[in-house]
Order: sequence, then C-alpha cells, then structure tokens
Amino acid sequence: MPEPTTADLVLAAAGGDQSAWEVIVERYSGLVWAVVRSHRMPTADAADVVQTVWLRLVEHLDRLREPDHLGGWLGATARHEALRVLRRS
Repeated sequence: MPEPTTADLVLAAAGGDQSAWEVIVERYSGLVWAVVRSHRMPTADAADVVQTVWLRLVEHLDRLREPDHLGGWLGATARHEALRVLRRS
C-alpha cells in the first residue's frame, strides 16, 4: 500500500483521524524542532514554541490552502512563533 500524501493526511486529520495526526507529527517533528532550535532559545522556551506550532496547526488544519506544502507552513509558523517569544524576552 502506498504511503499517504501529506494532503491525504491533512484531510484525514482535519476529519478527526488520530492516526493521520500522529503520522503528521512523526513526519514533521524534526523540522519543527530544527527551526525552533536554530533560534538558540532556552530549552523550555523551545519546547513551548514547538507545542504552540502544533496548536496553530490544529487551529488551521481545515483551512490550509496548500496541504501538500505543510512543511513550509510548519517551518514558517515555527519561525514566527520563535521570533515572537524572543521579542517578548
């Protein structure tokens, strides 16, 4: 059976499929952490930012215009959230 596309996973997760959500998190966790860590913030702050990125995805999952470009969306969101935290500190 072929591996589901990112768009398939986003659609399934938006419909409540927990296993699709888990695959998304597994597939993109490394990217999110790498972007956040590149801002050299304390570990606790980095972990908070990563959690916020996943929360933002949950909030926007059914409204992503280009679900196949989820990696870019997550990277940009991780950058924005990291910079927001850094500006506050």
